[in-house]
Amino acid sequence: MSELNSKAEQLKRQADLIGLTREAVFTDEQAKEVLQGKITDGYLVKVKIDLDSLNGMVLILVSSIRKHVMELYAVVGTSPTFRRIRTFADHVQISTDLGDIGKSGGYDPAISENIGRAVHRAFTKEKLEELLPLWQKKDPSHIAELLENPILMATKGRNIKLQAEVDKLSTAKFRYENPMKGVILPIPKPEDDTGSAKDASVPGVSTEPNRGELSSLERQIAQYRTSFPKELNMKTVISPINGVEFDNLVEGMEILFRVPTETPEGLTNAQILGLIDDEGKISKEPVVGRFLGIAGSKTEYHIFAEGPNQYLLHSVEEHPVKVAIPKPAGMTSGANKGSAGQGQKKKTGNTQTQDTKSSGANLFMLMGAFITIVLFGVLIFVMVIL
Repeated sequence: MSELNSKAEQLKRQADLIGLTREAVFTDEQAKEVLQGKITDGYLVKVKIDLDSLNGMVLILVSSIRKHVMELYAVVGTSPTFRRIRTFADHVQISTDLGDIGKSGGYDPAISENIGRAVHRAFTKEKLEELLPLWQKKDPSHIAELLENPILMATKGRNIKLQAEVDKLSTAKFRYENPMKGVILPIPKPEDDTGSAKDASVPGVSTEPNRGELSSLERQIAQYRTSFPKELNMKTVISPINGVEFDNLVEGMEILFRVPTETPEGLTNAQILGLIDDEGKISKEPVVGRFLGIAGSKTEYHIFAEGPNQYLLHSVEEHPVKVAIPKPAGMTSGANKGSAGQGQKKKTGNTQTQDTKSSGANLFMLMGAFITIVLFGVLIFVMVIL
């Protein structure tokens, strides 16, 4: 029982990490590479604040692929624990210390939120595009310069000192293992502020809401995801000869997918779909889905279908392909009939051969009897004459 529970926990953890990773990347291929450790999808910016008589920390989780702030934590107050936190320390230890401060009530939520909102406004997408190449080189030098004025204006402070470091990490693992969960909430992006207020704190900040930042492809994909509780990444079964081209696919048409079981996510999906038996063997049978549509751009084609138990099946192709469909039942029965017909023909041929042989034998016997009668008659005639 404990083994089953452990396995269930592992599968749940994998599923949670997959879901969190998708929020930091654009494609399922990128998500797979992140989970496999081939690429890293984010940075954690750690900023220590000394503001007049207050101390604190700001942690900013940034997607290096989508180039936006995913989560931001600001914890500022009078707790003595702040003084022993160092920016170069491990982010897990820093998060643990901040969680302890939150439990003891040693921080000011109102000031912390004001600082968090100011930092949000400072890290625009344009500014991140400038900073990310520097962070790639482990250079955090411009962060303090960027944040000093916004924080002073948000708190009406006088004296400020900032220290900053940047860690390269997996955004999903940080969010999943965050010790602050349930104790300190991330500061939301201030979308309700007026344009003038934003411009007063950080000039040049875009006032366009998050949804405006979605590309055309992302909006197409989002339309398919809204109606389904669970999405499974699949591979399209391709059939270059008998498959159906993209332009000929019709909504509701059955098409075939397979589960990419070479990844942890794939093994989880195979188990969800009931493709793994009690002995751990994985069925190679394709999964049938009812075609919903394709979200496409010049380099990506996202195929969506409704699978078993209302799961959303999602596969990605780099160019149009011919998609395999289930074979009609008539083809199998027709093949069986053909085999039966050939067997019947073969049987008939054998019968004809046997009949021919039987006729030849009867003719030979008749000829032998006739010759015997003739010879017997000649013998009687000779005896009479003599």
